Amino acid sequence: MAKNLLIVESPAKAKTINKYLGKDFTVKATVGHIIDLPKSNLSVDVEHGYEPEFTTIRGKGKIITTLKKAAKDKDAVYLAMDPDREGEAIAWHTKNALKLKKPKRVTFHEITEGAVKKAMENPTEIDENLVQAQIARRVLDRIVGYKISELVWRKIWYGLSAGRVQSVALRLIVEKEEEREAFVPEEFWTFFVDMKDQTEKILRAKLSKKDSKKYIPSNEKEVLDLEKTLGNSDYKITSVKKTEKKKHAYPPFKTSTLQQSANNILGFSAKRTMGIAQALYQAGHITYMRTDSVFLSDKAIKEIRSMVGKKYGEEYLPEKPNFYKTKSKSAQEAHEAIRPTHFNVEREEIEKKMGIPEAKLYDLIYRRVVSSQMIEKRVEVVSVELQPVDVKNPEYIFSLGAEKILFDGFRKVLGSSFKEKEELQEIEKIKEGDILKKKEFIKEQKFTTPPARFTEASLVKKLEALGIGRPSTYASIIGTIQARGYVEREAKALFPTEVGRMVCHFLKKNFTRMMDYEYTANVEDQLDMIASGEIKYEPFIDAEYKPLIKEIEDADKNVKKEDVVILGDSEEKCPVCKGEMVVRLGKYGKFLSCKKFPECKGMTDIDGGEENLDFDKYARPEECPKCKGELILKTGKYGKFWACKKYPECKGTVPLLLNEKCPECKSNLVERKSKWGKIFIGCSGYPDCKYIKKEKKKESK
Repeated sequence: MAKNLLIVESPAKAKTINKYLGKDFTVKATVGHIIDLPKSNLSVDVEHGYEPEFTTIRGKGKIITTLKKAAKDKDAVYLAMDPDREGEAIAWHTKNALKLKKPKRVTFHEITEGAVKKAMENPTEIDENLVQAQIARRVLDRIVGYKISELVWRKIWYGLSAGRVQSVALRLIVEKEEEREAFVPEEFWTFFVDMKDQTEKILRAKLSKKDSKKYIPSNEKEVLDLEKTLGNSDYKITSVKKTEKKKHAYPPFKTSTLQQSANNILGFSAKRTMGIAQALYQAGHITYMRTDSVFLSDKAIKEIRSMVGKKYGEEYLPEKPNFYKTKSKSAQEAHEAIRPTHFNVEREEIEKKMGIPEAKLYDLIYRRVVSSQMIEKRVEVVSVELQPVDVKNPEYIFSLGAEKILFDGFRKVLGSSFKEKEELQEIEKIKEGDILKKKEFIKEQKFTTPPARFTEASLVKKLEALGIGRPSTYASIIGTIQARGYVEREAKALFPTEVGRMVCHFLKKNFTRMMDYEYTANVEDQLDMIASGEIKYEPFIDAEYKPLIKEIEDADKNVKKEDVVILGDSEEKCPVCKGEMVVRLGKYGKFLSCKKFPECKGMTDIDGGEENLDFDKYARPEECPKCKGELILKTGKYGKFWACKKYPECKGTVPLLLNEKCPECKSNLVERKSKWGKIFIGCSGYPDCKYIKKEKKKESK
């Protein structure tokens, strides 16, 4: 019979660790959290030190009983939860739930035989400061979410909610959208001249300067005047410069950069990335995936350098190892960057054991960390300037350039998301003083474009730059604002819904402190200070709670519901009392409501929005499938759809169909959303027809 018990959070983690421990150990799992704040009420005693009222999570009673039985008569109980605040809190709750007197706390950043056995030889105690920091985060988020959500229910409608960090992320997305809407495109023109060199090869130079200043024509008149001024002049090469540039390797992944790259390169959401990374970690293939650090152990560096030297050659190794500085002041250098635990395990083995998504993410991690210890990429850049021979005043300068790879360096392993160009133009033989003959002008009208919407990758980058959230929270932040219906995703772009905008504006107006980026970052710093023992739990929560309650009381007193949900007047007349109507925002979009509501409950849908629908892409159904009546475009919980105009007498509906037909059954195709939030195109005849349109792979640029 085993003498010792080791408890972890995950059955998968337990399975991996069980292989490394002998017959003296039994390994069990809590299957995540076993204790938490109940969802039904605030569960924080605000009158007595903000004491949280933790309770057993529903369904976890049997697990606690099993663990108690397993711990009985054991010589020692080890708690091996993840090496972060959340893991420390799970260990603390497990200790209390099982009434363990002196459990041993062990942590490791990779689930390998060596790391596990070393941790078992050096057990510690539960870090109470880390536990208090995690409880402080949980309690503060509960107080803010619970109290403000109650107000949102009263002032907008029931079922909406607000959160401390999620609301700030929503603000970023809303303000980006408003910036796009306020953007006024400005006209500009690109202007090139095609010339022939002595060998009759065509070279294309771009207009870059006028009288020594950067110059871009702003309208067609400027371009026509420019063509007239330049005429048929030849062009003299006034400058040829060759420079060698070096591009240093990127640091290995930390949580935020892994999420960004997985989104940009693989199209994975932050949530999916972390789920796959968790599986890889628990199977023992990568180090712990929640980290702010880009530090690599000496052992890992030696393994990488040895492998690179043997596989790619000594010329790919820098004289000394590459070291990277961790920018996050809260990062722990004892933590490592995300890396494989064994560098002899490659993508094919992971794919065979775990699947294609896991193999893709593992390969991304593998190539990033291996390339981080390789020599820089070197390129030769040739820059050429030309001037029209016949035009001296004003002085126009045209430029052209080329880039040649001298040594691929770290790109040998990391690869590239675009096709490297050996040479942009063949200009090696030209020299200063050469005269080139004009062939033709090339010009194109363009307009400036609005700033791009956030993707999950760019949002994570922005949150990290502002100091909002921590590695373990990015995925849940983005997931929450989408689950609440405040933000939607189209392709990779995130944009706010009407409801998201309304909630954001309400919070910005009434909770300026909570919605401030610097304030949110400062809260994270204070949580770090609790973790390090510099400040205490109760004073921290007290300093947050009292101002919050004052803001809630002021908003409750001064804000009327109508001021929030009514967007403006309408020319339509109420179908019930023939009075005036207003445009009101509801859960699923805008609708018309009687101005006398609630005395008169007359309302109508705002028909259509058909004018904004792309009928080159989407089909217009001819009639209601039930009553053969007219259909109108509506917006519901899951997006736009066609509904019978006679609703509620007739409840016939048709999904938003594409004009494109299914090649198998000839039904219209329709856009659907996968469980990961990815849009794909399938047959509207599902489940009778299971056709799914395959995406065309994007060509490398």
